[in-house]
Amino acid sequence: MIGAVSVALLGAAGLVAWRVLGPAEVVTPARKPYPQPVIPAPGPIGVLVSAPLVLDDRIRVFATKRQVWADAPPNFKYERSALWSLRRWPAQLVGVVAVGGDRPVVASSWSDGELVGTDARTGTIAWQVSAETLGDAYTGRRTGASTVYQPPGLFTTDSAVIVAGPGNVTAYDPATGARRWQVAAPGAAGCRGVDLTSAQQYLVHDTCAGTLRRFDTATGTALPDLDGGVSTVEPVSCAVGHSRCQGVRLTRPAGAEGRLLTGTAAEPSPPLAAPGAVLAGGIAATAPDPAAVTRLDGRDPHTGELRWTWQPPAADTTPPPRLLAASGDRVLLLAPDHTLVSISAASGKELSRTSLQLYYEPDAAYDIAQVHTSGRYLVLVRTVPGAPDTAPDDDYYLSPRPVLLAAS
Repeated sequence: MIGAVSVALLGAAGLVAWRVLGPAEVVTPARKPYPQPVIPAPGPIGVLVSAPLVLDDRIRVFATKRQVWADAPPNFKYERSALWSLRRWPAQLVGVVAVGGDRPVVASSWSDGELVGTDARTGTIAWQVSAETLGDAYTGRRTGASTVYQPPGLFTTDSAVIVAGPGNVTAYDPATGARRWQVAAPGAAGCRGVDLTSAQQYLVHDTCAGTLRRFDTATGTALPDLDGGVSTVEPVSCAVGHSRCQGVRLTRPAGAEGRLLTGTAAEPSPPLAAPGAVLAGGIAATAPDPAAVTRLDGRDPHTGELRWTWQPPAADTTPPPRLLAASGDRVLLLAPDHTLVSISAASGKELSRTSLQLYYEPDAAYDIAQVHTSGRYLVLVRTVPGAPDTAPDDDYYLSPRPVLLAAS
């Protein structure tokens, strides 16, 4: 009798341990309709603990070690209760990308190699495939910023989700998860440098050959390489991280060179060769000193023809701003006193000038670790000035809520 009771107790304990420690995937779908777009007015919105990936002006997507979730509306000053959530255990979240439009999907890559497509409208799993493992652990720190803004080996294009693993580069249909094509990872082992996508291309720097290799993301077909001793590759004006970049800046023995990544071409762009140059609304914006802008020139990206020049008003006594980013049809400048200046890419006219300083926060200097723009939304991940990347979170981030959400 005692033996039977002992066996029963052990069995019950084992069942509890399995339920607690066994592999689990918990989907919490949305209970509310997909939110309508919200276009914010220029200025600061609020401060967050986690870094949001803003999708279609409708939702914000966040990441932690074992969870990806969304909230709404995107212009709320703090995080809200989750609209939907995906939690997996014991796998860790490696990277997140999002594809908007009529069938919006949030694709998440996990340490067990699973690639999960979540329907952004409902929070249900639209598809799930076994892909190459892009990392063995979560690296997003407290904010999740690197996981949503710079996911390793995970990209989007106009028509695909790209997984660039150590063995292969694979394109998946964002709506269904169906594999569209696969090619062997280009270049010899240990020779893969910076990689990126444009609307229709996947590009990777072969550091050993000094070549930028290119592929058509609709078919996987190899496109002509950009060779000639390419030593560095800098993506220009990407939608998020290194995805859907509008251009690229190369360094060769003869100097810097800019290229436009429109269609499947890589057209020369003299203005993009300038340090810090960005593309917005079909215009290349350059400054003699992008770290202290006293003049901003808008140029034709193909010919370099000057279209307009912006200079701060004569009465402006604020310190010169830095060239921060391109955001849709505008160029953003940020001054040391946290003044955000928005310039029209079409005309060079100043659209708005607002302070990002919130009344309930200390007026302190900060460095910026990550910048994210989506439509009118702007996200700055703020860090302690001079803090090294290796510093503990408490010594690295500016405050417990280091993520500033604003609008331009």
